[in-house]
Amino acid sequence: MTVGLHGTSSCALIYVFFMMWASYQSFAHDLKINQTAILMVDASTQSQRKISDHLFGVFFEEINHAGAGGIWAELVSNRGFEAGGPSTPSNIDPWSIIGNETYIYVSTDLTSCFSRNKVAVRMEVLCDSTGSNICPAAGVGIYNPGYWGMNIEQGKTYRVVLYVMSSESLNLSVSLTSSDGLQNLGSSNIIATSSEVSNWTKFELQLESTGTNRNSRLQLTTNKKGTIWLDQVSVMPMDTYMGHGFRKELIAMVKNMKPRFIRFPGGCYVEGEHIRNAFRWRESIGPWEERPGHFGDVWGYWTDDGLGYLEFLQLAEDLGASPVWVFNSGNSHRDQVAMSSVLSFVKA
Repeated sequence: MTVGLHGTSSCALIYVFFMMWASYQSFAHDLKINQTAILMVDASTQSQRKISDHLFGVFFEEINHAGAGGIWAELVSNRGFEAGGPSTPSNIDPWSIIGNETYIYVSTDLTSCFSRNKVAVRMEVLCDSTGSNICPAAGVGIYNPGYWGMNIEQGKTYRVVLYVMSSESLNLSVSLTSSDGLQNLGSSNIIATSSEVSNWTKFELQLESTGTNRNSRLQLTTNKKGTIWLDQVSVMPMDTYMGHGFRKELIAMVKNMKPRFIRFPGGCYVEGEHIRNAFRWRESIGPWEERPGHFGDVWGYWTDDGLGYLEFLQLAEDLGASPVWVFNSGNSHRDQVAMSSVLSFVKA
């Protein structure tokens, strides 16, 4: 019988595999026999070493709405209408319009009283409570669903702040409702004469919820003809962590971790994809209405910087943790500034 080249190669390969298997079995047998090991631990006081009290901590990054829409209790997304950019008309997402163009026309302009946040929303109400073009019974206006629907809970009180200007006397309904607007969870009316709202006026009110709905929204509606401007609209629960603006249940979990330091406000978030979108810490302090906010182009969403440098320092104090501040050293993912310009990112 003649064995071809292919047959010879196959036999050789089988022989190699057999020898490898035999070697493995022998090695495994030796391991089973010689598996005894002795570990000596010196636990005497002479060998002890002190572990730093600051070895364990937490690192916060504004990513996936961990801050805006996360630990920060603000319920309104794009509260200053700045997320659509400084040019008008602009997108006011996630705000939406209540009523069709027969009744209301909504746009943006640069009439805000805040010099660093010039964009405001303008509602031209075309219908009225009387006459030929009567407003719908529920009124017309705009609503904000928050980040993923506002979690409104029965018995809780919510603080609403908004800035209003009007061409006429004002009757504006401020309501927390279900996502379809059919369930009213709490509402109040702002009523003012034309002279009281001819210039920008700040209004503050408290709404106590009569029900629970985890997919709620804020509505601002009217059934009175005229032009109304709105800006810097905020809704926050009154029962934040130690009264400092953070969500109680989330920060309580962080507190239970007993962190000895908190590093903030991020890594890539601080750098930005481009240096023009880097986090500027000095622009995140001062009254929240006057903070310009910025587009976090690394993670792809707008933050109004209501959760800013001071708030992080307050959080560190509330947690009993040391603050570890991450500042931008003039670098982003795609560009950088000259060394001579780095100081502007750091200095107070």
